[in-house]
Amino acid sequence: MSASVWKLGVDVGGTFTDCILYNEETGETYRAKANQSIGVLNGIQEIRSKVPNGDSIKFSVLNHGTTIATNAILEGKGARVALLVTEGYKDVLQVRRSQVPGGLAGWIVWPKPESLADLALTVEVPGRMSTTGEEIRPFDAVVLTSRLAALKSLPNPPESITVSLINSFANPKHEQEVRVLLEKEFPGIPVSLSSEVLNELGEYERTLTTVANAYVKPVVGKYVENLQKKLGKTDLRVLRSDGGLASGSVAKENCASLLYSGPAGGVAGVVAHVAGKTKFKNLLTFDIGGTSTDVCLIENGVPELRRESTIGDLTIRAASIDVRTVGAGGGSIAQVASITGALRVGPESAGAMPGPACYNAGGKMPTVTDACATLGYLPPALLGGSFKLDLGAAREAIETHVAKPMGLSVEDAAEGIVKLAIERMYGSLRSVSVEKGKDMRTFALVAFGGAGGMLACEVANLCQSYPAIIPPSPGVLCAFGDACTSMRYETTTTLLRRLADLSIEEVEKTCTELATTAASVLEKQGIPLSAQSSSWEADLRYRGQGLTLPVPFTLDELKQRGFKILEQRFNKSHKTLFTFALELDVEICNLRAVVNEIVKDVATMYLEKGAGVPVKEAVTQKTSVFYAGKTFTDVPIYERSLLRAGDHAIGPCIITEIDSNTFVNPIHRAEIDEVGNILIWRAENKIVPSASTVNTMALDPIIVQLVEAALQNTRNEMDVLIQRVAMSPAMREQLDYFPMIAAGEGEHSGKMVCGQFGSFIPGFLRIWDEPIKEGDVFLTNDPYSCSFAISHLNDFLVVNPVFLNGKIIAWTANLGHFTDIGSCVPGSMPNCATSIHEDGIQIPLCKLYDEGVPNKAVFDIVERNSRKPTFAKSDLHALVAATKVAGRRVLEIVERFGLANYEASLNELLSRNKSAVGKLIKTTIPDEPIYFEDYIDDDGHGLGPWKVACTMSKRIDAEGAQVICFDFDGTDPQSEKSINLALSHEMLKMFAVYYLLTVFDPTTVVNDGAFELIDISIPTGTILNPIRPAALSCRTHLLGRLFDVIGGLFGQRQPEFLSAAGFSDSPHFFYAGFDSNGEWFQLYQIGFGGIPARPHGDGPDGHSLWPSMRAVPNEFLESYLPLRVDKYETVIDSGGEGLFRGGNAMRIDYTFLEPGNISIHDDRWLTKPWGVHGGGTGMRSSKILVKYSEDKENPPRIPIGSKEDFVDVEAGDTLEWVTWGGGGWGNPLERDPELVAKEVRRRLVKDTSRYGVILTASGDVDVAATEKLRAEMAPAQAEKKRELFNRGGTLKEILEKCEAETGFRPPKLPSTRKLRGPVAQLPHVRALHARRQGEDKALFT
Repeated sequence: MSASVWKLGVDVGGTFTDCILYNEETGETYRAKANQSIGVLNGIQEIRSKVPNGDSIKFSVLNHGTTIATNAILEGKGARVALLVTEGYKDVLQVRRSQVPGGLAGWIVWPKPESLADLALTVEVPGRMSTTGEEIRPFDAVVLTSRLAALKSLPNPPESITVSLINSFANPKHEQEVRVLLEKEFPGIPVSLSSEVLNELGEYERTLTTVANAYVKPVVGKYVENLQKKLGKTDLRVLRSDGGLASGSVAKENCASLLYSGPAGGVAGVVAHVAGKTKFKNLLTFDIGGTSTDVCLIENGVPELRRESTIGDLTIRAASIDVRTVGAGGGSIAQVASITGALRVGPESAGAMPGPACYNAGGKMPTVTDACATLGYLPPALLGGSFKLDLGAAREAIETHVAKPMGLSVEDAAEGIVKLAIERMYGSLRSVSVEKGKDMRTFALVAFGGAGGMLACEVANLCQSYPAIIPPSPGVLCAFGDACTSMRYETTTTLLRRLADLSIEEVEKTCTELATTAASVLEKQGIPLSAQSSSWEADLRYRGQGLTLPVPFTLDELKQRGFKILEQRFNKSHKTLFTFALELDVEICNLRAVVNEIVKDVATMYLEKGAGVPVKEAVTQKTSVFYAGKTFTDVPIYERSLLRAGDHAIGPCIITEIDSNTFVNPIHRAEIDEVGNILIWRAENKIVPSASTVNTMALDPIIVQLVEAALQNTRNEMDVLIQRVAMSPAMREQLDYFPMIAAGEGEHSGKMVCGQFGSFIPGFLRIWDEPIKEGDVFLTNDPYSCSFAISHLNDFLVVNPVFLNGKIIAWTANLGHFTDIGSCVPGSMPNCATSIHEDGIQIPLCKLYDEGVPNKAVFDIVERNSRKPTFAKSDLHALVAATKVAGRRVLEIVERFGLANYEASLNELLSRNKSAVGKLIKTTIPDEPIYFEDYIDDDGHGLGPWKVACTMSKRIDAEGAQVICFDFDGTDPQSEKSINLALSHEMLKMFAVYYLLTVFDPTTVVNDGAFELIDISIPTGTILNPIRPAALSCRTHLLGRLFDVIGGLFGQRQPEFLSAAGFSDSPHFFYAGFDSNGEWFQLYQIGFGGIPARPHGDGPDGHSLWPSMRAVPNEFLESYLPLRVDKYETVIDSGGEGLFRGGNAMRIDYTFLEPGNISIHDDRWLTKPWGVHGGGTGMRSSKILVKYSEDKENPPRIPIGSKEDFVDVEAGDTLEWVTWGGGGWGNPLERDPELVAKEVRRRLVKDTSRYGVILTASGDVDVAATEKLRAEMAPAQAEKKRELFNRGGTLKEILEKCEAETGFRPPKLPSTRKLRGPVAQLPHVRALHARRQGEDKALFT
């Protein structure tokens, strides 16, 4: 046999090693599936044993898909990586993008992740480049050499080194100079440069990707070298995440490109065998493994690509096939939540060991595989009959853990498990199709993986994607894809230029250079230029937009039609995805050249033609199947290898093969095509059992779960759409928007069933008294016109009623922060406002659309009154589009399940949450009243601190349920300035519900069901319930402080709830003016700080307390605004000490490059973030304006207050903005001294005496001295612990020390002012004011 005709593909997954031997001339294939532990070489030997004269077969290359890189990251088994960063950016990996995943209280339970590169191995590099590539400060090799000495002296020196400097995408000169020095100082240690690994804008993403590359480099390098050595003359090629191959030598250097190697192989196999050999070119792929399901979209035979890969909680910027993963696979565990009684499937998995219960290897929890086995979707034995399933164990697991708790039969419970798993998979399939403007009905579904065939019919029916196609050997399709794909390499460069500012010649020259570079890489891997093809694409966006869209083009098109071809394709793509295009300048962000190896078409062996009916021998046995409430007997099990082309099989039946099983359910039929695919279609005249026709006597609890999952999928789609359409950094990058779905007409009218901040609808319904018609969309930004459903004018609320046959069956709504809506201050959040009229434009509740007709005047008003009209226009489009798409999805859900079942499911979901929260109120909230108070420091005009007082108690309602009551009596009367918070009762109730459920059942989908069990009493005319026309623009400080207040109330009797105080705010910073070209610029930034220490661990450093908010990349800011961010790092020792340390604050140094003015909204400059259980306080915030414009050598340092407007700055001035740290939790003398020493090395802690720890000169713990110091400190610490809350002194003491400690005079107490305006006419407010005067007098005398 010729060595050139055989190709070998080997895919090593988490459980199995799959091998395919493929003859590229005849299409002949041999396959082997072996235990992963036997390794590649033994797998090769096993496949040789299956081939006649197998030992004589020679193959010149081995194409290999591997999870070696992915596993190294997930298991934390990579190299010790040293990271070299620009001065001021040492914490780039520590703070990430400051995002805490999860819901409102997600920070309470979110585990603080470890960085891939230890902070102790991070070195700051002197020198700085601008975003245009200009050298701001020269690289200093002498200084860096001295700093590297510490790395060289380590007992365990780094095994790999990453260099990632700010703006290196614009000019890599400094990175290259650093590499020269490193090669001299650290010979033999691999060095990765971010400008070579990922030459794109975004300092965190570029650094993380390069570190990930360096982290897995030694692991991958050793693996590849050892394998190549054992393969001898057979060349090793490794599958990349983008579906192409790389030689072993290139793969070792570009390890980040291998992270999705495994999933890419399956997609490559589908392209080769299905898209390449059938008429079906538009495909949805569906790969079910043991722990997860991977899905992808293929259009016109080409898989969609994306520019990132998500591994664990890390998103790494590397080209990959756009595979989306959902944590639902064959091994996903099904369980019933103890608090809500809700069925959950995944993401927990039984894994390979012990595996599903039916595998009889020790597994006790029911899985999706157990459910399928119980229902009869699997034959009694797998792997050709050699592996018998323990059906009794599967039934017992389902009965014990699902059926009995839910009051279901075993069969109904098993069907419920399968349906819920499928619903999650369906949501993932929608994310790669519908969310991209693709109609799933125009795509066929390809199911593969070990479990793909089991569920293909149900998934195809949901998606209406036919036929469902099961390729031959679906369990080893990844290995087939490995064998059939080709070599690929791409190069990218960042341009960041408007098309109008570029010449065709310049772009053509860059494209040619990129392609030449990529071609040379392939040529070095043995692919001659004659066997290569090149293509190009540009990442385009509207000027200032965050999202980029890839646009393909050829150089001939560019020469003939100019940039118009790019603009036209970009606008068309934008309209397809988001339904509209904008009349704005288009800019190029990145140019990319892709060079592919030209390979032969995949050869295929055609099946023998059958007679249309399978031969008798094909039926190996018969079984019984339970489907849609009915048992089917005498169900045939066909041996797939005995089926012929044209054979048909009517469901129900099972088609079995060595590596997979396909279940054809009773409403489908199957046929075999000429290349061996199983094509599954809907059977004619078969009625689909629907939710609306099953279990009509009682609501099926499984339908409830399916409706909940479908609503969650809809909410996710709303999120994705907003992030793509919105242009303002506030919504696009910082995710300051909050979509929701609420119940329609009925007993729960307007209650949120899916969302985050509670329903906006009750406030709307209390105000609107005109008819509501189909096609209406409502808009307001006025808190006073919607019962505080929103809390300041920057928040625009869009409300959309969803009609069915004249009835409102749902409400979809969206709240989003607009960057600018007028007012005298850029950003529209004036500290100086004394009424709502000064906050900005007010849009009372009105119709934005009237029966589907847009109110152009309102759209024009919104744009006209914004300094950033393009942001306003795009963001409003985003809010409306998201509500409309959600409305369509709700109608689809009703069509699937029936209106009665849909409405009953909402009622059940709301009732379930009410019951769950009711249990928690009864068991975790004490009967006696609990009081807590906290403060915001000032109003920016010399008055403060402002008191928030709350008493929590319980009462029994008329139905005998325990109701929790929050009474804010004692809270200060409203302010004459803009710090007032128009607090929605629904929002506060949601805060309370999130706190309760996050601690005890974080998987619960929160809704408004428990709101009847929560009473809110806020006196009118106070800072939490102001009366019009009180200003509201700076309400964020009170909004954040409520987190501390609720935590302080819940935690006084329940340690599970009690975290310290932390960065409970979202302080804002604004910088605006006209640049030297006469163009307006405007920065809106949210600051981040120290998350409080929690009962289970340290608070993260430099993160956001608010759900999912994240920082804007500093390189993006520098590219579009006249400023530099010269420091972006955490502040050492700013977190309160404790058994668990509070998160450290952030320091951000903004250097201004143009004259302008700044405004600041901040807090905690006076009062301190409190610690608990003996923990220390967090550090206060501060702001210093350094006037380099006046004196570069000895600049004046001017302290800036926490709330100021119109601070003039000149070019060269720098603002040093320091946020605040989180309080500590528990006795710091009990903290592990070794952890203290580690954090000293990481530059997170400096003063070890706060923990009673003494280190030696070498940084080791001095055990004896530490024990002595801790013994000396113990009495004082015991005294400190007597108080549950450590505020750093009484309010009187804090005010007395204010000027000495902060440099600012203490503010005057709010009780010293004279009340004016409408609020002064309210008798209860006058009485409250007098009471506060008496309290303050008693406190301060």
